[in-house]
Amino acid sequence: MGSIAGDRTRSKIPLSARRLDAAKILKAQFKPDRVALVKPLNVGLVAERAAEKHGRVPIYLDQPFTWDPEQRVELDFVEFATLVDQMAAVLKSAGVKRWDRVAIVKSPNYDIQALAWAAARIGAIPALLSARLDPDIINILLERLQAKFLVTDPEVAKYARLDGERLRHLGMTAIADIEGGIPVADLWGGRIPAPSPLKDDEPMLITHTSSTTGVSKLAEASAKGVSYNALMESIFPGFHTPDELFASAISHVHVRAAITQMASFSRGTPLLGIARPDEETMLRLLPQYRPTILESHPNNFMGWERIIDDPSEPFSSIRLYFNSFDAMHPRTIQALLDASKRKYPVWLQCYGMTETQVVSVRPYTRGSFGRLKGRDTRSVGWEVPGIRARIADPETGKRRSDQSDPGMIQVKTPARALSFVGTPEKFAERRHGKWFDTGDWGRRGRLGQIEILDRIADRIEGVESCLWIEDVLLERIPNAEEIVVVPDEQGKPVPVVCMRDGKSLDPEVWKSASAGITGLGVPLEVTPDDLQRTATVKARRYLLTEMIKNRDNGGLESVSQDVVLRDGA
Repeated sequence: MGSIAGDRTRSKIPLSARRLDAAKILKAQFKPDRVALVKPLNVGLVAERAAEKHGRVPIYLDQPFTWDPEQRVELDFVEFATLVDQMAAVLKSAGVKRWDRVAIVKSPNYDIQALAWAAARIGAIPALLSARLDPDIINILLERLQAKFLVTDPEVAKYARLDGERLRHLGMTAIADIEGGIPVADLWGGRIPAPSPLKDDEPMLITHTSSTTGVSKLAEASAKGVSYNALMESIFPGFHTPDELFASAISHVHVRAAITQMASFSRGTPLLGIARPDEETMLRLLPQYRPTILESHPNNFMGWERIIDDPSEPFSSIRLYFNSFDAMHPRTIQALLDASKRKYPVWLQCYGMTETQVVSVRPYTRGSFGRLKGRDTRSVGWEVPGIRARIADPETGKRRSDQSDPGMIQVKTPARALSFVGTPEKFAERRHGKWFDTGDWGRRGRLGQIEILDRIADRIEGVESCLWIEDVLLERIPNAEEIVVVPDEQGKPVPVVCMRDGKSLDPEVWKSASAGITGLGVPLEVTPDDLQRTATVKARRYLLTEMIKNRDNGGLESVSQDVVLRDGA
């Protein structure tokens, strides 16, 4: 598999070392040396094949894998594959068998996908749950999973109340250094098992939806679906090449993490894995490694607006920003594009979700973004090849004759989830033959692009788009950290405002910012913690509505658990 060449210790990377001219980027797209994804490939086989094909491609980390005996913050494809093999041996020694579900609920780390790949390698089905979920939600999802094994750590086990009694009730064996568990160290060093992944159209991994509208759903993804999206990403013009450094700062329990990591391993793209994308970490890693591509959640990008002007110029090397999970606010796109020192930086806005994976993509440059006007900021672009979307009537579930008339967004994709674990009836409700309800309300723009107006569960009667109102208010209030518009008890739109640096919203600033937007209620000012983030850093909108309803009676403290733990839409 090759040998380690040169000094692999960390060092400052000058910006000049990360510059690629257009000809070199284009030429790299046609390099035949890649792990083939045209046919479905189980994630349990990806690391091994990438190591054989590409050798010592670097992987830099913000923190070591929690179960790596050497506690390295620098790996390569070969060492990553070895760790996957060794963890597969650990799982096998613990008694994990084909078709066993293995719940992975641990502190955020880039190692989560490696754990999932190890389980998939031996034919088990990894189920990835965010440790940032409410403890009660974690336990509800574990009940639905009925997994036989749990990979966790002491901190998360304590947070989620997963003691010995609870594990016995769930019928789970914990692979962790906790009460009643088996420490990984006690199982380390066993014989590496031969790969035995499940078939291409069988469940390969389970990930959960966001909890913006209630308790998350558990979606089964197949090798066929994940491979298709990974293939589309790996061949996207000007994206993955061996000369890039791809910084991934997303929720690594999400199916999106499997897709992008698979695409990177296919093309031999060097990686920077970030599990804790706080300001301190980003100011340490970005100037140190100078990545050329940066992917994260919209709300992470918004938070990083605060560090744009740092003397280290953290975003100077970025030529390609990439966001998924939600539509980006225009203010943030403009600010981050301007922060790049590249001549022609590009922003790729990707629309997708757990149930369908990637649906559409829209590119922006400084010039094209500057020409955007009005509601075109809610555009999420055009469908990825092989995927179709349509606007449907909410009453009939059928295609609207006029696709510019707002309605339900439905998608037909080879990457659709197989089912929802524990709540199959909810999956059936959203199927219309080969079409699937995304849960979003939108329309087609004048150029055929998809425009997202709102989540259907968050729509307010008489308001065309709460998301568009948020865009306008954020543009007019530069010091706002985030603004979320949700209905109050009368269904009136109320802005929930979080200002930066603990400052208060100036009444005169609000009066000016809200001018021309009719029907808005009195804004509710909150702290960042009050936004009740999901695993993908979205605000849990239904809880903000409850906070508004109870603003004079203790806020969320007075909301019953039945409301907090309602099933998501």
